Amino acid sequence: MGRTIPTFRYLIESFGIEWNDFKRVLKKIDKEAFEELLNHARKHGAAGSNIAIPNPFEPIVMSILIEHEKTIRSLKEKIDKSNDLEFKAAKDMLCVFIKF
Repeated sequence: MGRTIPTFRYLIESFGIEWNDFKRVLKKIDKEAFEELLNHARKHGAAGSNIAIPNPFEPIVMSILIEHEKTIRSLKEKIDKSNDLEFKAAKDMLCVFIKF
């Protein structure tokens, strides 16, 4: 028997198709960012498949947020390990926005 509900990966692709009109009018750099956001969601397909939420937007957004959090942590580590004064100045500026 086939599945009665679509796979999470299918929902991500459907979401991307539904937003094609929006994506079409974006600048090139924004289109690339949009695609990267969908790629973030694709990376978490297994986790998204294990949650029974009727609105697929929520696990898609959570997948994107997880990837962004990983990027922020990586950047913080690089800044903390750096002795470069420019990095230290950037860290001081970022402390206003992000808790280090």
